[in-house]
Formats: sequence, structure tokens, C-alpha cells
Amino acid sequence: MFKLLRNPFYIYVMGFALTFLVYTLDWSNIYPDLTIEMKVFFTITFIFFIFFGLLIRSFNFIRHTLAKTREKLISNCFYIIMVFYGVEFIFEKDIPLLAKLIGRSGVNYMEFGIPLLHGILISFNSFLIAHSFALYMSTKSKKVLTYNFLLYLPPLLIINRSIIVFGILTSFFIYLHFVNKVKLKTSIKLVVIGLFGLYLFGVIGNLRSGGDYIYVQSQAEDDFMKSSIPKEYYWTYLYTASPLANFQNTVNKKRVDNYDFKGFIFYENLPKIISKNLGDPLNIERRDLVRIVPWLTVGTTYARAFSYLGWYGPYLLFLSNLLVYLIVLYLVPRKSSYHVTTIGILSVIVLLNIFTNMLIVTGISFQLAYCIIFAFFERKTFVLKTY
Repeated sequence: MFKLLRNPFYIYVMGFALTFLVYTLDWSNIYPDLTIEMKVFFTITFIFFIFFGLLIRSFNFIRHTLAKTREKLISNCFYIIMVFYGVEFIFEKDIPLLAKLIGRSGVNYMEFGIPLLHGILISFNSFLIAHSFALYMSTKSKKVLTYNFLLYLPPLLIINRSIIVFGILTSFFIYLHFVNKVKLKTSIKLVVIGLFGLYLFGVIGNLRSGGDYIYVQSQAEDDFMKSSIPKEYYWTYLYTASPLANFQNTVNKKRVDNYDFKGFIFYENLPKIISKNLGDPLNIERRDLVRIVPWLTVGTTYARAFSYLGWYGPYLLFLSNLLVYLIVLYLVPRKSSYHVTTIGILSVIVLLNIFTNMLIVTGISFQLAYCIIFAFFERKTFVLKTY
């Protein structure tokens, strides 16, 4: 089971299969029934991803490669990051976490930082978290592990949970490449920890929403509410199944009278740092998915693509994303010190595609770019050279 999680292409299938499984629980009355077209679409994508997963496995394109990056490079990058975060704190004249602790509203993490610089900074921060952990697993250097932990400090100070979650998930997938076998006892512990974490997620959700509000607004099924299942797990169901529900709702209710290929390319295939800043000046229409309720905002990686080109959108996006994954694997070869780091980042991107199109998120897509750049220069007579 855990060996399958070393292959990003299998992760796609398992991630979306789990979403479909959760969807069948039918704990909410607001989720639409899934149509034949929807099931056919995902069946086709599953076949493609399984095929390429088997192909990559057969040709041994994914391999356990030790990272040999110099510790000095990690430390230099760490201090550079801290300097630029310091500049941003001075620019904003505020530290969001401290503002929250003393009772001020502070600057929202979505608005924090210097435009353009901040997107590059948080993406490099996430990349360095991933690679420093891969280097630690390769060398067991406590100094590198210290840098790894310290790299979580900036996102904590700006209350950016996505960097923290992404870092933890990437580290988990990297860890799987360095263990030959996960013992049954360890597997049980991981399951228990996971169930506790999901329960805690529900507890926090109830505290933030004020109790029964979420169950009323999402029309929770009476059978579920009367069951012995802890109601806190409803939050996991809600957020796991809602992207698929929003995708289906978009298919049901979005009328695509005219195709917009330019908008599809611009908003669904280019990093947001480009589309966000140039979309309006270039007068390129931005289309959206149709949500079942306003506060459930995501629709898998495919819903917005449908709003531009109908069913052509999801099929084209699936093929373009698949091509990107293959190109990245080619550009960061299995002999590279950044190979396992790349696989870890790619695995999280593929997994989180069950929520939204992760490849266009600047803070995430740029991480793959760093992997490619560092892998290219690592064997050159340059500062990035390994031992």
C-alpha cells in the first residue's frame, strides 16, 4: 500500500477514488447525484494514470536517490529567505501572528507581503522545506533537520496554513521513499493519528461555526445525525466530497454557449501570478464554477475548466496536466539529488488536485520550477554544485 504512494500517478487514482467513496456516504442532501458523463470522465483519467504509472514503474523512472546537496547551500538559502521575510515585515509594519495574539486584526495572509516578491518567497520557502527534509533523510544531519524545522517559522508568523500543510504532506511522501517497509504497528499508529486529526479538524470546525450551524446549512441527513458516528467527522465528509459536488453542479447548471479557449489557457494553465495581474489589463474574461453553496468554494481541478469549454475543458486540462507531470520527471532525472524532492512535491500536487487546480497556484507550481533549475545546475561548476 505505502509503496504505491511513491508513485504520483497512482496517488491520483487513489485520491479521487477516495473522494468517490466518501461521496457515496450521502450524509448531505445538497450534493447532486453523479451523472454517467462524470463517471466516464474519471474512469478514462484513471486508465491513463494507471497506464503511465505502470510505465514509469517498469522503466524505473522513480528511484530512491540520496540527496547530496551541500549543507552550506541549505544554510545560505535559509538566511536569504529570512532576510526577505524581514524586509516584508518591515514593509507591512506588522507580524500577523503577534497581531492575533494581542487582539488586533492584523494583515490577512492573502494580502501580506510585497507583490511578486511574496509569491516567489513562499514558493521557495516550501521548496526548501521539502528539499531540506530529503537531505536530512539522506544524511541524518541534525543541523539540516534544524533548518527544516525553522523554515516552518515564517509561515507560522504570517499564519499561512497552506505552506505548513503542504510541507508536512511533502515530507510524508519523501519519507516513504526512505523506508523499505512500514511495520503493521506503525501503520496502525498512522491510522489512529489520522482519525484523531480528522476528529480534531471537526472539533475546530464546530468551534468556529458555532455548533449546529454547519449541519443545518449543509442539510445533513437525519440518518447520519441519529447515528453513533461522531458528528465531528462530518466536516471531513463535507470538505472531501464538496469539490466533486461542485464539479457536478457546474456540469448540471453551467451553460457554456460560447467556448473561450483563450480564457481556458490563460486562467487554467498559467500560474496565477500571471493571470491575476494580466487578466484584467488584457481584458480576458474570467469564468467560475457553480457552487452548491457559497462557502464551499472548490470544484476539483476540473470544474472551472468546464466553464470555459464544456466537457472539452476537463479532458484538455487532464491531458495538459499529465504532460506537465511527465516533462517534470524527465527534466529532474532519477540520478539528481532533487529527484525525490520533486516526486514528493509532485505527489502532493496530484493529491490536492481533488480540491482545485494546484498547478496554477504560484506558491506550488514554482516549486517544480526550482527543482528543475537546481537539478540543471547541480552538476555544473556553479554555487549549486553538490559534493
